[in-house]
Amino acid sequence: MSTCEPNRAAQGMGIRKVNLGSGGQPLPGYVNVDVNVNAAGVDLVCDLNQYPWPFGSDSIDDVRMDHVLEHLQDRNRAVAEIHRILKTGGIARIRVPHFTWQYAYTDPTHRHFFGYYTFQYYARDCGYFDFQFSSCSVRLTFGKRRALWNRLLEPIANRFPTAYEQSPLRVFPALAVEATLRK
Repeated sequence: MSTCEPNRAAQGMGIRKVNLGSGGQPLPGYVNVDVNVNAAGVDLVCDLNQYPWPFGSDSIDDVRMDHVLEHLQDRNRAVAEIHRILKTGGIARIRVPHFTWQYAYTDPTHRHFFGYYTFQYYARDCGYFDFQFSSCSVRLTFGKRRALWNRLLEPIANRFPTAYEQSPLRVFPALAVEATLRK
């Protein structure tokens, strides 16, 4: 296990794919990064609130971040760091809770809330950021375990996201926003 130290942590590890904030869910074939030294399968212990992250610019092909971005102090800085470390053509897959999900607000460690269009700001020239991803695709996901209406609503909400987010249909909460950003 390596410790996150600038200019040293990722040197010589041949890192091409990173799972940022892996927690107890490491991904095979990825360098699993987490702040918790005791988390299962962690390869690199690193506080993602500390910048810059210990990866070279344009050095990573694939970034995964599953229910982590909402916990970080500055989500825009974190997304800028993802852009910095990704190679041209590299992909970041990010999943965060949708603002309609009850636990988005219940968890006191959540600092940010996300809607369908949040990630599209990072892939257009909106004037807010000094970086821009070349493309962004977004999908809302609903819990399908018990509710038939979630199976019916998910394709409608993804086809008409504005109508979903701005109408009483929000009484059927989306669980997550899944974004794929390409540099």
